[in-house]
Amino acid sequence: MALGSTANVILPSWRQGRLLFFTSDVDNYTKRLEYRVAAATMPGETKVFRTYKAGISNEDLALCQETSENGATLQKFFHLIGQGNLDDLTEEVPQHLPPCAKGSNALIYICSHLNFFRKYSVDQALVKLYEARDPKDRFEAESSFSIYKILSAHLQPFRAAALINADIPDIQKAYGASNALANLLREVAIIRHDTGAHAEAIEAMLRAVKLHNTEDKWRRLADFAVADKNSAQAIEFYQRAESMAPLAPPQALRMAGLLVEANRSEEAAPFLDRLESKFPKQVENLRTTLQQQPAAR
Repeated sequence: MALGSTANVILPSWRQGRLLFFTSDVDNYTKRLEYRVAAATMPGETKVFRTYKAGISNEDLALCQETSENGATLQKFFHLIGQGNLDDLTEEVPQHLPPCAKGSNALIYICSHLNFFRKYSVDQALVKLYEARDPKDRFEAESSFSIYKILSAHLQPFRAAALINADIPDIQKAYGASNALANLLREVAIIRHDTGAHAEAIEAMLRAVKLHNTEDKWRRLADFAVADKNSAQAIEFYQRAESMAPLAPPQALRMAGLLVEANRSEEAAPFLDRLESKFPKQVENLRTTLQQQPAAR
């Protein structure tokens, strides 16, 4: 990371017994700075996994894992930050940064962490104010979307789902301007997926794509169908996404695997060819699987 850069700063924090790693991002719709959980542990565990709420490199994920396993260093950092001692902030804290701060300028990292706490506190206060209002008086496509989005980015899908259940118990009756409603339904779909309600996620995203037809919605629909173990539907959705823009390598590999599993070798071939340099071992295994399958009729 370049000296003084705030891009991709990884900010650890505890919540309800689990370690969350936030990164900053500029929202595509509002153009405002927000923080998303890029990686996390399960409560009481040290194994770190991607959340797919924000991008994180393999190298940064490894630093998150090192941070999770080095509890003493992390607690020292939190202790010094929490003391509010101005001398510590400039002298002691830079010497006790967590492993996930590797490559960051120390003072920029500290300021980023303090700004994150400020923004997180404001966002959570807004959510609490929203929760306190009567559902029939609070729902409005754009403002409700922003609340759901905060909770989704903060890895609180069940809290968001509880609001959605009260606000719009029937997704087909949600109302608002078409683009605003499409954004809302897209976020509802993601939240439903994160809670394991894959069928409801697909229902919401299908309505969103009717209002605003984009590649990313079809791609997410395919991911939902994969989670729902509906391979045929996943292939159909990935094909719709691919027709609008080439699938990103991870989705293209997933599509190739689905086509190989369905013994659709001719359709799988173009995906395998373009993925060979990036995922050589996986492509080799898929080609071997194809060779072992009976010829398609």
